[in-house]
Amino acid sequence: MTCRLALLPLFLFPLLPASAGALELDLPVACTPGADCWIIHYVDHDPGPGVADSFCGSMTYDGHDGTDFAIRDGAAMRAGVDVLAASGGVVKAVRDGVPDITVEKGGKEAVTGIDCGNGVLLQHDQGWETQYCHLREGSIAVRTGDKVAAGQKLGLVGLSGMTSFPHLHLSLRKDGEELDPFHGTPVEAACGQGGPSLWSAAAADQLAYQPLALTLLGIADGPVESEAVWDGRAEAEAVTADSPALVVFLGGYALRQGDRIELTLVAPDGAEMVSHQQDQARDQARTMLFAGRKRPEGGWMPGTWQARAEVRRDGTPYRLERSFQVAP
Repeated sequence: MTCRLALLPLFLFPLLPASAGALELDLPVACTPGADCWIIHYVDHDPGPGVADSFCGSMTYDGHDGTDFAIRDGAAMRAGVDVLAASGGVVKAVRDGVPDITVEKGGKEAVTGIDCGNGVLLQHDQGWETQYCHLREGSIAVRTGDKVAAGQKLGLVGLSGMTSFPHLHLSLRKDGEELDPFHGTPVEAACGQGGPSLWSAAAADQLAYQPLALTLLGIADGPVESEAVWDGRAEAEAVTADSPALVVFLGGYALRQGDRIELTLVAPDGAEMVSHQQDQARDQARTMLFAGRKRPEGGWMPGTWQARAEVRRDGTPYRLERSFQVAP
Protein backbone atom coordinates (compact mmCIF):
# COMPACT_ATOMS: atom_id res chain seq x y z
CA MET A 1 0.00 0.00 0.00
CA THR A 2 1.31 3.44 -0.90
CA CYS A 3 0.40 6.05 1.65
CA ARG A 4 1.19 9.55 2.77
CA LEU A 5 0.61 10.86 6.26
CA ALA A 6 0.48 14.61 6.75
CA LEU A 7 -0.29 16.68 9.82
CA LEU A 8 -2.04 19.87 8.84
CA PRO A 9 -1.24 23.18 10.60
CA LEU A 10 -2.29 23.42 14.24
CA PHE A 11 -2.76 26.26 16.70
CA LEU A 12 0.64 26.30 18.41
CA PHE A 13 2.45 28.17 21.19
CA PRO A 14 6.06 29.05 20.28
CA LEU A 15 8.92 28.42 22.71
CA LEU A 16 11.83 30.66 23.51
CA PRO A 17 15.27 29.02 23.21
CA ALA A 18 17.33 28.12 26.25
CA SER A 19 18.89 31.00 28.15
CA ALA A 20 22.67 31.42 28.24
CA GLY A 21 24.43 29.42 30.98
CA ALA A 22 21.65 26.86 31.51
CA LEU A 23 21.86 23.25 30.41
CA GLU A 24 20.85 23.19 26.74
CA LEU A 25 18.82 20.22 25.54
CA ASP A 26 18.63 18.83 22.03
CA LEU A 27 15.88 16.47 20.88
CA PRO A 28 16.28 13.16 22.75
CA VAL A 29 14.71 11.05 19.97
CA ALA A 30 15.75 10.65 16.32
CA CYS A 31 12.40 11.70 14.90
CA THR A 32 10.40 14.62 13.55
CA PRO A 33 7.94 15.93 16.16
CA GLY A 34 4.42 16.07 14.78
CA ALA A 35 5.22 13.62 11.98
CA ASP A 36 6.59 10.41 13.51
CA CYS A 37 6.82 11.28 17.21
CA TRP A 38 4.72 13.38 19.55
CA ILE A 39 4.92 14.81 23.05
CA ILE A 40 1.88 13.26 24.64
CA HIS A 41 2.62 14.02 28.32
CA TYR A 42 4.29 17.07 29.84
CA VAL A 43 5.18 17.64 33.50
CA ASP A 44 2.13 17.91 35.78
CA HIS A 45 2.20 21.20 37.71
CA ASP A 46 -1.10 20.78 39.55
CA PRO A 47 -0.40 20.10 43.25
CA GLY A 48 -3.74 18.34 43.78
CA PRO A 49 -5.60 15.52 42.06
CA GLY A 50 -6.17 17.61 38.92
CA VAL A 51 -3.68 18.16 36.09
CA ALA A 52 -1.98 21.18 34.54
CA ASP A 53 0.72 20.62 31.95
CA SER A 54 3.64 22.94 31.18
CA PHE A 55 1.28 25.34 29.39
CA CYS A 56 -1.69 24.93 31.77
CA GLY A 57 -3.41 22.46 29.46
CA SER A 58 -4.36 18.82 29.98
CA MET A 59 -1.53 17.00 28.15
CA THR A 60 -0.32 15.18 31.27
CA TYR A 61 -1.56 12.99 34.10
CA ASP A 62 -1.58 13.38 37.86
CA GLY A 63 1.94 13.35 39.30
CA HIS A 64 3.80 13.03 35.99
CA ASP A 65 7.34 14.36 36.45
CA GLY A 66 8.85 14.19 32.96
CA THR A 67 8.26 14.61 29.23
CA ASP A 68 6.95 11.67 27.18
CA PHE A 69 7.85 11.33 23.49
CA ALA A 70 5.57 8.71 21.90
CA ILE A 71 6.23 7.00 18.58
CA ARG A 72 3.53 5.79 16.20
CA ASP A 73 3.06 2.16 17.23
CA GLY A 74 4.68 -1.18 17.90
CA ALA A 75 5.80 -1.52 14.30
CA ALA A 76 7.82 1.69 14.60
CA MET A 77 9.35 0.37 17.82
CA ARG A 78 10.36 -2.89 16.16
CA ALA A 79 11.86 -1.01 13.22
CA GLY A 80 13.95 0.98 15.72
CA VAL A 81 13.86 4.63 16.80
CA ASP A 82 17.07 5.94 18.36
CA VAL A 83 17.11 7.56 21.79
CA LEU A 84 19.75 10.30 21.83
CA ALA A 85 21.67 12.11 24.55
CA ALA A 86 19.95 15.50 24.94
CA SER A 87 23.25 16.99 26.15
CA GLY A 88 26.82 15.83 26.53
CA GLY A 89 27.77 14.13 29.79
CA VAL A 90 28.91 10.99 31.57
CA VAL A 91 26.86 7.81 31.93
CA LYS A 92 26.07 7.51 35.64
CA ALA A 93 23.92 4.36 35.47
CA VAL A 94 22.23 1.98 33.05
CA ARG A 95 19.66 -0.79 33.27
CA ASP A 96 18.83 -3.43 30.65
CA GLY A 97 17.05 -6.76 30.61
CA VAL A 98 13.50 -5.58 31.34
CA PRO A 99 11.08 -7.11 28.79
CA ASP A 100 9.15 -4.95 26.33
CA ILE A 101 5.58 -5.62 27.42
CA THR A 102 2.68 -3.40 28.37
CA VAL A 103 1.93 -3.08 32.06
CA GLU A 104 -1.58 -4.31 31.30
CA LYS A 105 -0.14 -7.63 30.15
CA GLY A 106 2.82 -7.96 32.47
CA GLY A 107 1.20 -6.55 35.61
CA LYS A 108 2.35 -3.71 37.86
CA GLU A 109 3.96 -6.14 40.28
CA ALA A 110 6.48 -7.20 37.63
CA VAL A 111 7.86 -3.65 37.34
CA THR A 112 7.57 -2.49 40.95
CA GLY A 113 10.78 -0.61 41.74
CA ILE A 114 11.82 -0.57 38.09
CA ASP A 115 9.13 1.76 36.73
CA CYS A 116 11.69 3.31 34.37
CA GLY A 117 12.31 -0.05 32.73
CA ASN A 118 15.50 -0.16 30.69
CA GLY A 119 17.16 3.22 31.01
CA VAL A 120 20.19 5.47 31.01
CA LEU A 121 21.10 8.18 33.54
CA LEU A 122 23.47 10.91 32.35
CA GLN A 123 25.35 13.29 34.63
CA HIS A 124 26.15 16.75 33.27
CA ASP A 125 28.11 19.69 34.65
CA GLN A 126 26.92 21.81 37.59
CA GLY A 127 24.58 19.24 39.12
CA TRP A 128 22.40 18.56 36.05
CA GLU A 129 21.10 15.08 35.20
CA THR A 130 18.95 13.66 32.42
CA GLN A 131 17.26 10.26 32.64
CA TYR A 132 15.94 8.21 29.70
CA CYS A 133 13.31 5.55 30.47
CA HIS A 134 11.40 2.68 28.78
CA LEU A 135 14.17 1.82 26.30
CA ARG A 136 13.94 -1.35 24.25
CA GLU A 137 15.37 -4.47 25.83
CA GLY A 138 18.86 -5.24 24.58
CA SER A 139 19.27 -1.85 22.89
CA ILE A 140 21.41 0.03 25.46
CA ALA A 141 24.43 1.31 23.53
CA VAL A 142 26.50 2.81 26.38
CA ARG A 143 28.05 1.66 29.64
CA THR A 144 28.50 3.26 33.05
CA GLY A 145 31.41 5.70 32.95
CA ASP A 146 31.22 6.38 29.22
CA LYS A 147 31.52 9.98 28.08
CA VAL A 148 28.80 10.80 25.54
CA ALA A 149 28.23 13.76 23.24
CA ALA A 150 24.94 15.50 22.60
CA GLY A 151 23.07 13.55 19.94
CA GLN A 152 24.91 10.28 20.62
CA LYS A 153 22.77 7.13 20.53
CA LEU A 154 21.91 5.71 23.95
CA GLY A 155 19.51 2.99 22.83
CA LEU A 156 16.12 2.55 21.19
CA VAL A 157 12.61 3.62 22.15
CA GLY A 158 10.90 0.67 23.82
CA LEU A 159 8.05 -0.61 25.95
CA SER A 160 9.80 -1.61 29.17
CA GLY A 161 8.78 -0.71 32.69
CA MET A 162 5.56 0.98 33.80
CA THR A 163 4.13 1.86 30.39
CA SER A 164 1.27 1.01 28.04
CA PHE A 165 2.77 2.18 24.74
CA PRO A 166 6.25 2.65 23.21
CA HIS A 167 7.73 5.98 24.20
CA LEU A 168 10.67 7.74 25.79
CA HIS A 169 10.18 9.30 29.22
CA LEU A 170 12.76 12.07 29.71
CA SER A 171 13.37 13.39 33.23
CA LEU A 172 15.47 16.46 34.03
CA ARG A 173 17.06 17.20 37.42
CA LYS A 174 19.24 19.97 38.90
CA ASP A 175 20.92 19.10 42.20
CA GLY A 176 18.38 16.31 42.63
CA GLU A 177 15.31 18.48 42.02
CA GLU A 178 12.93 17.54 39.18
CA LEU A 179 12.54 20.35 36.65
CA ASP A 180 10.35 21.10 33.65
CA PRO A 181 12.54 21.57 30.55
CA PHE A 182 9.98 23.88 28.96
CA HIS A 183 10.35 26.58 31.62
CA GLY A 184 13.29 25.55 33.79
CA THR A 185 10.98 25.46 36.82
CA PRO A 186 10.55 22.83 39.54
CA VAL A 187 7.73 20.34 39.06
CA GLU A 188 6.07 21.88 42.13
CA ALA A 189 5.88 25.34 40.51
CA ALA A 190 2.58 26.55 39.08
CA CYS A 191 2.08 25.94 35.36
CA GLY A 192 3.30 28.61 32.98
CA GLN A 193 5.77 30.17 35.40
CA GLY A 194 9.49 30.50 34.90
CA GLY A 195 11.84 31.75 32.25
CA PRO A 196 12.85 30.51 28.81
CA SER A 197 12.87 26.83 28.05
CA LEU A 198 16.02 24.74 28.30
CA TRP A 199 15.63 23.41 24.76
CA SER A 200 18.13 24.50 22.14
CA ALA A 201 16.88 26.90 19.48
CA ALA A 202 16.66 24.06 16.95
CA ALA A 203 14.73 21.83 19.34
CA ALA A 204 12.43 24.64 20.49
CA ASP A 205 11.45 25.29 16.88
CA GLN A 206 10.14 21.73 16.66
CA LEU A 207 8.47 21.51 20.07
CA ALA A 208 5.72 24.09 19.88
CA TYR A 209 2.88 23.13 22.21
CA GLN A 210 -0.07 21.13 20.92
CA PRO A 211 -3.09 20.50 23.20
CA LEU A 212 -3.74 17.07 21.67
CA ALA A 213 -1.90 14.60 19.49
CA LEU A 214 -3.26 12.66 16.51
CA THR A 215 -0.70 9.95 15.87
CA LEU A 216 -2.32 7.18 13.82
CA LEU A 217 -4.44 7.17 10.68
CA GLY A 218 -4.61 3.79 9.03
CA ILE A 219 -6.56 1.58 6.65
CA ALA A 220 -7.70 -2.00 7.19
CA ASP A 221 -9.70 -4.32 4.94
CA GLY A 222 -11.93 -5.64 7.71
CA PRO A 223 -12.72 -5.38 11.43
CA VAL A 224 -9.67 -4.75 13.66
CA GLU A 225 -9.07 -4.45 17.39
CA SER A 226 -7.45 -1.53 19.19
CA GLU A 227 -4.63 -3.69 20.53
CA ALA A 228 -3.67 -4.72 16.99
CA VAL A 229 -3.67 -1.10 15.86
CA TRP A 230 -1.42 0.12 18.68
CA ASP A 231 0.90 -2.82 18.05
CA GLY A 232 1.19 -1.95 14.35
CA ARG A 233 -0.49 -5.13 13.10
CA ALA A 234 -3.80 -3.75 11.77
CA GLU A 235 -2.75 -2.00 8.57
CA ALA A 236 -3.81 -3.85 5.42
CA GLU A 237 -0.83 -5.00 3.37
CA ALA A 238 -2.76 -4.33 0.18
CA VAL A 239 -6.24 -3.11 -0.68
CA THR A 240 -7.92 -4.25 -3.88
CA ALA A 241 -11.26 -3.72 -5.58
CA ASP A 242 -12.33 -7.04 -4.06
CA SER A 243 -11.35 -6.29 -0.45
CA PRO A 244 -14.29 -7.22 1.79
CA ALA A 245 -14.35 -3.83 3.54
CA LEU A 246 -12.56 -0.53 4.03
CA VAL A 247 -12.02 0.60 7.61
CA VAL A 248 -10.28 3.80 8.63
CA PHE A 249 -8.88 3.99 12.16
CA LEU A 250 -7.65 7.00 14.14
CA GLY A 251 -5.46 6.96 17.23
CA GLY A 252 -4.79 9.97 19.40
CA TYR A 253 -3.92 11.28 22.84
CA ALA A 254 -5.58 13.79 25.19
CA LEU A 255 -8.99 13.96 23.53
CA ARG A 256 -11.52 15.75 25.71
CA GLN A 257 -15.23 15.44 26.27
CA GLY A 258 -17.06 17.40 23.60
CA ASP A 259 -14.36 17.18 20.92
CA ARG A 260 -16.08 16.74 17.55
CA ILE A 261 -14.50 13.90 15.55
CA GLU A 262 -14.98 13.15 11.87
CA LEU A 263 -13.57 10.24 9.85
CA THR A 264 -13.89 10.25 6.05
CA LEU A 265 -12.90 8.01 3.15
CA VAL A 266 -12.96 9.62 -0.28
CA ALA A 267 -12.90 7.63 -3.54
CA PRO A 268 -10.78 8.64 -6.56
CA ASP A 269 -13.82 10.31 -8.15
CA GLY A 270 -14.37 12.50 -5.07
CA ALA A 271 -17.32 10.57 -3.64
CA GLU A 272 -17.37 10.22 0.17
CA MET A 273 -17.69 6.47 0.70
CA VAL A 274 -17.43 6.79 4.50
CA SER A 275 -18.43 9.85 6.51
CA HIS A 276 -18.65 9.31 10.27
CA GLN A 277 -19.09 11.98 12.96
CA GLN A 278 -19.21 11.64 16.72
CA ASP A 279 -18.58 13.66 19.87
CA GLN A 280 -15.96 12.50 22.34
CA ALA A 281 -17.96 11.20 25.30
CA ARG A 282 -15.31 11.71 28.00
CA ASP A 283 -11.80 12.92 28.65
CA GLN A 284 -9.48 10.14 27.57
CA ALA A 285 -5.70 9.79 27.77
CA ARG A 286 -5.56 7.56 24.67
CA THR A 287 -8.32 7.10 22.12
CA MET A 288 -8.94 4.74 19.19
CA LEU A 289 -11.82 5.21 16.73
CA PHE A 290 -13.00 3.24 13.69
CA ALA A 291 -15.35 3.83 10.77
CA GLY A 292 -15.93 1.85 7.58
CA ARG A 293 -18.26 0.02 5.23
CA LYS A 294 -18.53 -3.28 3.46
CA ARG A 295 -17.57 -3.70 -0.19
CA PRO A 296 -20.26 -2.21 -2.45
CA GLU A 297 -21.72 -4.07 -5.37
CA GLY A 298 -19.17 -3.98 -8.16
CA GLY A 299 -16.25 -3.56 -5.72
CA TRP A 300 -14.12 -0.59 -4.74
CA MET A 301 -13.01 1.93 -7.35
CA PRO A 302 -9.31 1.40 -8.21
CA GLY A 303 -7.00 4.38 -7.85
CA THR A 304 -5.85 6.84 -5.19
CA TRP A 305 -8.13 7.21 -2.16
CA GLN A 306 -8.01 9.76 0.65
CA ALA A 307 -8.46 9.06 4.34
CA ARG A 308 -9.16 12.11 6.48
CA ALA A 309 -9.57 12.65 10.20
CA GLU A 310 -10.52 15.85 11.97
CA VAL A 311 -10.89 16.66 15.65
CA ARG A 312 -12.47 20.06 16.27
CA ARG A 313 -12.04 21.63 19.70
CA ASP A 314 -13.31 25.09 20.64
CA GLY A 315 -13.58 25.94 16.95
CA THR A 316 -10.01 24.87 16.11
CA PRO A 317 -9.54 21.91 13.72
CA TYR A 318 -6.76 19.31 14.15
CA ARG A 319 -6.37 17.07 11.11
CA LEU A 320 -4.56 14.10 9.66
CA GLU A 321 -4.71 13.09 6.01
CA ARG A 322 -3.25 10.24 4.03
CA SER A 323 -3.62 8.69 0.61
CA PHE A 324 -3.67 5.00 -0.23
CA GLN A 325 -4.00 2.90 -3.35
CA VAL A 326 -6.77 0.49 -4.26
CA ALA A 327 -5.52 -1.97 -6.86
CA PRO A 328 -7.81 -3.43 -9.56
